[in-house]
Amino acid sequence: MPKLRLFVRTGDGDKVYDLDRDDVVLGRDPAADVALDDRKLSRRHCRLYRAADGWRVADLQSRNGTSLNGTPVLDDRLAEGDRIAIGRTEVGVSFPAERPGPKPRPASERATRAGAVDAEGRREVRVLERLVALTRRIVEAEDEDALLDGILDAAIDLLGASRGFLLLSADDHVVVRRARRHGGLDLEDPASSMSISLAQTAIRERRSLLTDDAGVDGRFDGMESVLDLALRSVLCVPLVAGELVLGAIYVDDADRTGAFSPQDVAMLEAFAAQAALALVHSRHRREAVERRKEALRQARRASRLNERLRKVLRRRTLALRQAREDLVTQADELGLKYRYDQIVGRSPAMRDVLRLVDRVTDLTLPVLVVGESGTGKELVARAIHFNGPRRRARIVGENCGAVPESLMESEFFGYVRGAFTGAVRDHPGLFEQADKGTLFLDEVGEMSLEMQKKLLRVLEEGEVRRVGGKTAIPVDVRIVSATNRDLSGLLKDGRFREDLYYRLAGVVIELPPLRARKEDVEPLLTHFLAEAGGPARQVDRATLELLLAYDWPGNVRELRNEARRVVALATEGPIRPEHLSARITAYRPPPSDDAAGRTLKTLVEDLERRVLRTTLQRFGWNKSRAAVELGLSRLGLRKKLERYALDEEQPPGPR
Repeated sequence: MPKLRLFVRTGDGDKVYDLDRDDVVLGRDPAADVALDDRKLSRRHCRLYRAADGWRVADLQSRNGTSLNGTPVLDDRLAEGDRIAIGRTEVGVSFPAERPGPKPRPASERATRAGAVDAEGRREVRVLERLVALTRRIVEAEDEDALLDGILDAAIDLLGASRGFLLLSADDHVVVRRARRHGGLDLEDPASSMSISLAQTAIRERRSLLTDDAGVDGRFDGMESVLDLALRSVLCVPLVAGELVLGAIYVDDADRTGAFSPQDVAMLEAFAAQAALALVHSRHRREAVERRKEALRQARRASRLNERLRKVLRRRTLALRQAREDLVTQADELGLKYRYDQIVGRSPAMRDVLRLVDRVTDLTLPVLVVGESGTGKELVARAIHFNGPRRRARIVGENCGAVPESLMESEFFGYVRGAFTGAVRDHPGLFEQADKGTLFLDEVGEMSLEMQKKLLRVLEEGEVRRVGGKTAIPVDVRIVSATNRDLSGLLKDGRFREDLYYRLAGVVIELPPLRARKEDVEPLLTHFLAEAGGPARQVDRATLELLLAYDWPGNVRELRNEARRVVALATEGPIRPEHLSARITAYRPPPSDDAAGRTLKTLVEDLERRVLRTTLQRFGWNKSRAAVELGLSRLGLRKKLERYALDEEQPPGPR
């Protein structure tokens, strides 16, 4: 007859093990006496052995513990019919050799056992009531500090411990957040009053640690803090919420051994689970409050930015509206038929240009616009189109110098599918796209002679033939061409066809460079500053004088780029000389031809006066910096200023 019979119930079914030995090990290890396929089990989980007082069960420091009839145990006596719970497995025990049949217990023993059960039940009820009350108290805590205090006080009260510590995980270490004695008294030096190593072990292994006397417990032989502090009864339970380990609750009693029972372990684990959930809830609530605060801050910031943008847009709109009204007024004063809102400047030279544009707009003649790069030739072409009778159709533009010679014919005249490699569909050329509208040919002087010949044919016949096509397509376009090159010189050199020139130059409009119409610099600058956005900016006199003195080789385009640069760099206050590009502040106009009849001394003095004035203006009338720039002492500079009476020209302000 076997000495021990085990009834094992797992997820795979029930099994019976008859064992004829006095010591049996259960676990996940294949070498165990009873090997069980349960991932919740340790490799050597628990041991059943015969002792002097009968069969006993002992937990082998397993990860998930061992329970006997629903109560966690470390080492306890077994009786016939007891049930052991390990992991997901339930084991019933029977001793066939010792207990061939059930024997009735004596009446006195049954009464004693019933009284003990009733007393134990009443104790469990009281513990559960206390646990619910304590849990309610910590859940109702208003902030995390109050919650931490409530958790630790509740744990100490629940177990009747002499001291308690609450530790929270922080990256790769733990921090003691609360340390108290029984009665709510804080400990002054918590880190040196407990074993951090023991707590770290409980957190790392995600399991409770209980010892009746830590000083003689072999599990803690390597922990110096256990020996140094002479620890006795210690219970440490991790705070686990799902997959997250928040920290641990650590209670101890330095005076008593065996102060905490396995029932205390189960009770503190249940409490720790509730406390962990309360901590997670508190953290989520705090994060939600922070998110709401951040959202409010961002909303206020967005509101301020929107208001600032509205003000900028309002100022810019008013400035553009005023500019349009000024242009309309000027157009009325000049007797112009059309408005030229995009063409800023009403110098005498530009007035003559606009009067000529006004007369040719309604004509069908081709127009050739001549002028340096950046003078606004495309603006004139667009004004002719959008003011003229073809404004409802398209204006199509192309820079002749930017199109490769090999692609120019297909770009201008189009191609049919299969005409060459890559021609997967029919493509209309620029002439077809501009049909009934305007075709703007920029930099027409860059066109090759071969292309000039093909362009002349289209202009004479009024029809195009796509590359690879066999049929001619009639087109009706008005040609407005532009160039910054001297076409008369190209005609003489034979690099531009004379017959094409007369086809394009029905009317020639010559745009003056910006240096020839300095009166337009200030209105152009104001227009470009408003166009670039930002608050309205004032331009001081010294800056304006430098801009007027500059020759502007890039013409209007260069002035527009300079205005955009100034808006980006000069964030507040008036625009001063130091905000301008170095090429403008360092510019020296070429000597004029008005030296006739003047002595050398007069010419030198005039040059010296102009150099002094320009340098002072460039440095905002900072005499120390101007003196260094000119290679003079401060005293020498002051004498020259007095000699030429330049101090009188200094603008008001701190000197």
